[in-house]
Amino acid sequence: MLLSLPVDLETTIKSEIPEATLRKINNGRLPNSVSNLAPNAPYLKILNKQSIQVPYHSIIGNRGKPGPLAESTDGVVPYWSSHLDGAQSETIVPGPHGSCELPQTIAELDRILRLNLGLPTTSQTTVAQAAAR
Repeated sequence: MLLSLPVDLETTIKSEIPEATLRKINNGRLPNSVSNLAPNAPYLKILNKQSIQVPYHSIIGNRGKPGPLAESTDGVVPYWSSHLDGAQSETIVPGPHGSCELPQTIAELDRILRLNLGLPTTSQTTVAQAAAR
């Protein structure tokens, strides 16, 4: 109950899910990050019909188990669920779910931020310094 959704998202969900169905799932509440953890969550089916309107990038963890990338996982989320068609870039980092502190993740975030700020990747200026200008 501490979470609220943007009005346009709330309107879309309410228009797509019948009220009776909404009352049956999640105690009648609108979705949140916890109620949407299951791949078959009804809200995700609605959101998956919508296209992403801004450029986006993917950074996906892979624990390195043998086998094809399509069958890999970060230990929590399978690759097939993490992969988004249309991403400007997709980087696979060798680590578990929550690999935010890995050097590869930090380097990719730095690259994406520099790209969007128009900074060269080899610049000694930090992204924080550039953003403060």
